[in-house]
Amino acid sequence: MTADGRREERTVPGPHGPAAPGSPAIDLPTLTGYRFVLASVVLLCHAAFISSVYRDKAVHDALGLTLPLAAGAVASFFILSGFVLTWSAPRHDAARRFWRRRFWKIVPNHVVSWAAAVLFLLVTSAPSPMLATPTDVAPLPALANLFLVQNWVPDAHYYVGPNVPAWSISCEAFFYLLFPFLLRGARRISARHLWRWWIAVAAAIPLMGLAALLVGGPTLYDWLPLNGTRLWFIYAFPPVRLLEFALGILTARLVQEGRWIRVRRPVLVGLPVAAFLLVPVLPPTFVFGAALSVPLALAVPALALKDIERRRSLLRHRHLVALGRSSYALYLIHYPIIMTVRQLVGTDRKFDVTTATLLALGIMAASLAAAELLHRFCEMPLMRRYARPRSAPVTGPAVAGDSYAPTH
Repeated sequence: MTADGRREERTVPGPHGPAAPGSPAIDLPTLTGYRFVLASVVLLCHAAFISSVYRDKAVHDALGLTLPLAAGAVASFFILSGFVLTWSAPRHDAARRFWRRRFWKIVPNHVVSWAAAVLFLLVTSAPSPMLATPTDVAPLPALANLFLVQNWVPDAHYYVGPNVPAWSISCEAFFYLLFPFLLRGARRISARHLWRWWIAVAAAIPLMGLAALLVGGPTLYDWLPLNGTRLWFIYAFPPVRLLEFALGILTARLVQEGRWIRVRRPVLVGLPVAAFLLVPVLPPTFVFGAALSVPLALAVPALALKDIERRRSLLRHRHLVALGRSSYALYLIHYPIIMTVRQLVGTDRKFDVTTATLLALGIMAASLAAAELLHRFCEMPLMRRYARPRSAPVTGPAVAGDSYAPTH
């Protein structure tokens, strides 16, 4: 039922989003808050599990359950990125202007975080006890990481490090390069055919999980049931992850055309939970996003509709929105902080549950503080100064929830 007592329709009334040149899209602050939730899941996994601070092996292994959750959060980031860029895209926007905005959004924070990770690896000598973390700086992998092309090399020395989370930004850089053309193609799809395309792309995501089983390669980590090349293919190879970004584009188009089918809350919660519970019996390639991508994709339009229809949303709280605005900085800067803290407390030390938990919480708090500083004094000033040509008119506020646009 709606707020005024009328019976709820099965599909979303529409269209929504920018319909004419210069008209701003409806603001989506709930998606900004959702970004912080996703970033927090990744931060928790890295601070508590990847850091290897727990002495109790049973506790450490239990925290390994955060790994598929973090992988699902990254997949949801990709979907959300495609959604909000499509939602907020002006009807007539030159590709070069779009690329300029993306460059000044993602590159400054990336360079600062990359430099922090490189500096740490250069000045430390003791090997890191952290899982899946580089221990030295090789020139070519470091340069590939700096220029965000590391994911095109099926070698863990390239796509892992020096700042590990930057692998996903390498994917995003590829997505942005293609976005003007993908959006043009998506807008040419007839509204009545959008669902066919959505289902096809959604089905292709788990199929990539099966295709990855055919990829051979060397052993990467003794604790990981995937070889290095297989992990690269399913987790880091940009054309494979493009499917999630494309799913976000199609989802936004369905909402804009008023053709998105409402999904009830038990289904929105039950599908991801069921997918998570199935992870242990699925092939290991499904751990890294393939299992949770499609179930989590349903959450993005459901949250967006809370703002479109002006319904209550906890994620719209001003503190969560503020944290969501700095979530991109948080995603990039937290790993150098974890590496530094882990080195300071002793690379050969592990701790009891209470001490390790306090240490993990301290890492998370320090990461949030550093992210806010990076967002406020690096990201935003450079975006204001360089992201928009001086002659370009301001047509309205950017859509909240876009990790790569300032929000108001």
